[in-house]
Parts: sequence; C-alpha cells; structure tokens
Amino acid sequence: MSILQKLVSINSIFPNEREIAEFIESSLKESGFDVKRQYVNENRFNVLAERGESGSPIMFYGHMDTVPVYGDWNSDPFELIEKNRRLYGLGVYDMKAGIAAILNAVQEKTDRKIKVAFGVDEENNSAGAWKLFENGFLQGVEGIVTTEIGDVQDESLAGRVITLGRRGRAVFEFKIPGRSVHGAHSNGQANATSEAAKLVLALEEMNEELPSHELLPKASQFVSLMESKATSLSTPSEAVVVLDRHMVVPETIEDVLNGYKAYLDRLYSEGRLQEIDGRKVRVSVRERKEPYLMPYYTSKENEFVRRFSELIEEPFYNTGYSVADECILASTGIPLLSLAPVGGNEHSANEWVSKNSYLEMTKVLRKFIRSM
Repeated sequence: MSILQKLVSINSIFPNEREIAEFIESSLKESGFDVKRQYVNENRFNVLAERGESGSPIMFYGHMDTVPVYGDWNSDPFELIEKNRRLYGLGVYDMKAGIAAILNAVQEKTDRKIKVAFGVDEENNSAGAWKLFENGFLQGVEGIVTTEIGDVQDESLAGRVITLGRRGRAVFEFKIPGRSVHGAHSNGQANATSEAAKLVLALEEMNEELPSHELLPKASQFVSLMESKATSLSTPSEAVVVLDRHMVVPETIEDVLNGYKAYLDRLYSEGRLQEIDGRKVRVSVRERKEPYLMPYYTSKENEFVRRFSELIEEPFYNTGYSVADECILASTGIPLLSLAPVGGNEHSANEWVSKNSYLEMTKVLRKFIRSM
C-alpha cells in the first residue's frame, strides 16, 4: 500500500504533475527501466520507460493528474484513508490506484519488452496523450493495457472488469441571430434569447433520435452554456448555445455537425425557429488547442484481449460512458483494453476505490507480465 499512499499524498491537480512524475520516474528506475521525459511544455512532462529485449513490446499506460478538490470531504483528500475495505483520497479511483497497480506489477522480472507511459493533462484536454501519440513511442507495440476507471461500483467484480471501449466527445456552438431594438418596443419583435430557448428545448427532444451502438452506451448530449446579453434598454442581437456531445462508433465530428445542420433546417421548415432579417442559426465545432477525442471499441475476440482475458476467471466486459486518454491511443489501431478498478465519487468529494479491487488488479497485471 506504500506506493498508493505516496501517490495520494502528492498534489497532482493539473497542471501540477511534476512532483508525481518525479516519484514515478524513481519507482520505474528501481524496477530496472530506462526512463526519459517527454516534455509537453517547459514545466510538464510525460514519463516514458522501457525494459526488456524479447518479443514485441507490451505497453502499460496511465495518467498522473487529478481534478481539483470538489465538495466537502470527510477526510484530508491528500491522505489515504481506509474504511470498511474502501480506500479514500483525491484521485485514488481516477486513477492513482491504477498507477500504483502498474508500478507494483512491473516489479516482476521478465525479459519481455515492456513499455510504460504516464501522461499529463488527461483531466483537461489530454495534451500529454496527444504528445505521446505524435512521438513514435507507440511504434511496434503489440497491445496496450491501461488501468483507467470503468464506471463500475459493484465490489464483487474486483479484478474482473475489462473496459473495451469508450464514447467520444466534441463540443458544438450554435449562434442564434436576433435584432437589437429598444426594449420598450420589443413586443412581437424577434428576440435572440427567445429563439435560443426554443433551440435548447428542440435539442433536448433530439436526444431520442441520437444513434446507439450495440455495445457502447447510447450517444448523448447536454447544453453546457446558454448566453445572451444586451447593453442599455435593448434586446440582444445574438445568443450563443454550447452543446456537449458524446459520440458512438462510427460517428465522426463531421457526421455530427452535418446532423445538426440538417436538424436546424428541419426546425425552420416546421416553423419552430424563426428567421431574423434573413438570418438563421449557425452551428460550428467549438475550437480548442487539442483535437477532440473519438469513440473506439476493441473486440473481445481480438487475440490480445483474449490472451489477457484468459488470466481472469469470469471477466466482466465493460464500456466507458465518457472519454479518456485511451481514445487517443486506440486511434493508432493498436489493440487496447483497460483493467478497470471498482470505485466511485470521481470528480466529487470522498472519492474511493475498493481495496480488494486494487489488490486484485495488481495480481492480474503481475500474472500478465509473467505470462508474456
């Protein structure tokens, strides 16, 4: 438990991953790895490590950062607390128990080529994983094992949860035109705020039409921002609605964007939205520095997945509701799975992981390394 205790004690709220990265470097060196830093910027770096000479490399991956402290905790978020076989602490579930399981497991001696990568910024925009994707460190890797969370709280599944896919995510911006007029004369005039409200209600109705996937959770969306304002005693000339969308295989951002454009055309043709001075709502992908993450799914019939699954009695196959760094790593076409811990309250107060889950994950990873 000493490694996990140390990891939880380190404040690694993004973008402050340096201390935890230095601890992980030291741990990997003690396990015989050649370790190097991959800088994302001058103050932040991924930790990359390699060891062994035999066969194609197997890679283990985790992210080092956590979200900030949210809510009212019953204990110090930076102290590992055990209560009723549950371990509490900031990031203990997402994903310091997973990091500790990897660091413990790779102490196993083997000549098989092993790569280990720990990234920064997963809880923000995955800048670390994108840097890793571009670097070439993944070249030749036979398969990737992560220990990212899998939205499972059933403690009877400890050490058995294999996550094989995740939804993707992108953010879209709708700009709703209005007409600025004196507020005293606005009765009956087109108003950007009113049109935005109509659009939000229509987008909620659209949820029923979103695509589904045989194995991934159904696509979903929610409005994360609705904004309009005017100066003086005037009606607003424009409103903005921001929509957060989770996608399923095989959707792309272009598919989703075209779907929104077609839906807007339908709303206008049905008279549910009103043109204002010949102008209509415009929709676009909201820009950000790093690309958005796409959905993925790895078949349980994949040879790499099958070999890993054979090490677990009655594996429980699972898919994730939201994005994670593995969406980027899986886009390389390398088979990827996550041995997920059992836990809860991620991004909330009193985050926890099942102690038995953590211990069983470590055993499975050790067995995997011995089997290679």
